[in-house]
Amino acid sequence: MRRLSSSMMKNKKVEADDPFLPQEIIRDILIRLPVKPIIRFQCVCRHWRDLFKDPSFIADHLYHSNRQNPCILFQRGRSDDNHSDLYSLGSDMQVLRFQYPPLMKHFNHGKIVGSSNGLFCVQTDRLRYSPHPLLLWNPAIKEVKLVPEADLCLVLYPFGCCDIGFGFCPPLNDYKIVVTYVKNYFEMFKVYSLRSNSWKEVKYRLDARNICYRVTVNGVMFWWGEKNIRKDHGEDFEMVLFSFDLATEVWTVIPMPEHHSSTLYQNLMVYEGKLAFVFCTEDFEHTSIHLWVREEGVGASGETWNWTKKFTSNPYPSSRLFPITMWGNEIFCRIFDSESTNTVLFNPTTEKFKNLNISKCDVWYQIFNYVESLVSVGGTKSLTKFLKRGAHLVECRQ
Repeated sequence: MRRLSSSMMKNKKVEADDPFLPQEIIRDILIRLPVKPIIRFQCVCRHWRDLFKDPSFIADHLYHSNRQNPCILFQRGRSDDNHSDLYSLGSDMQVLRFQYPPLMKHFNHGKIVGSSNGLFCVQTDRLRYSPHPLLLWNPAIKEVKLVPEADLCLVLYPFGCCDIGFGFCPPLNDYKIVVTYVKNYFEMFKVYSLRSNSWKEVKYRLDARNICYRVTVNGVMFWWGEKNIRKDHGEDFEMVLFSFDLATEVWTVIPMPEHHSSTLYQNLMVYEGKLAFVFCTEDFEHTSIHLWVREEGVGASGETWNWTKKFTSNPYPSSRLFPITMWGNEIFCRIFDSESTNTVLFNPTTEKFKNLNISKCDVWYQIFNYVESLVSVGGTKSLTKFLKRGAHLVECRQ
């Protein structure tokens, strides 16, 4: 065996003792960490602090969080003796209390009206606390932003005659809030952009009523609505879907997929990155789940989008099964029987139902998909500064 020279042995020793890791590997490790340790690691060095604010790092971290750590968030009814009415259910099936930061407690919790990429759109519960009826909140980084008012108080209070949608627009890398309401018999829409931090008003004739936001998919919001159908004997309404493209801000009417006349409950959700329509039918106290997916492709009548039926489940022994949302590759459902309320997961691949023991969440009013993220709302984490600003704005209004 050839003997190594002293210089070669020295170089080998240096390489063996050197703890250096390439920056690419370090970055690949960091994007897989939860938000809490990342926030702590900001003080390690300036390079890491800047890295955690880099848009590409934030996007990659969000991508991995969506794949590894999605959870379901429940918002329960308001309780006078409990400052936290949020609970989360993770992949380990453990129900944990979701703590509000002091900023949210000041607004008496509020109502979460939308969730996207770890951000919440919150409608404040009591107008007297602030002239701002809407907030944007990232609970993972404890950041809250006041949404400019834009006369929304006249819309949101006191009648609540509107509906609110919140979602992400990938083409513009922007988050938008859409508020619908009726004014002088016209449907009016106020659209807020987080990037510009401003509102714009859109007037559009939908000839519809009971517009209700359901879900955002790939930068397009989808709403339920009853469209006015003019017939020989007068007018009638039928249930249709409306899409609102967050990039172009254009409304489109979408026909519903075929579904059985015995449909009990139905919902819109996201299935494998596409819009999905899920509904349940009853047959002798058993319920079946049906899933349709909206896919791109030329249909029989020449349309560029069409509905494709994915499956119909085996009957489940319950007459009141309500589909809520997709969680991973399973459908999250609630069962409303005469004596109890239960929660199940339905797996479309195995066609099996799994009961969830989450008694802490038996009584809830809102449910959202949630994942921790580093996405900033451009707000503040300082309670003192936040409250002083809110108090000043309230005085200005008075």
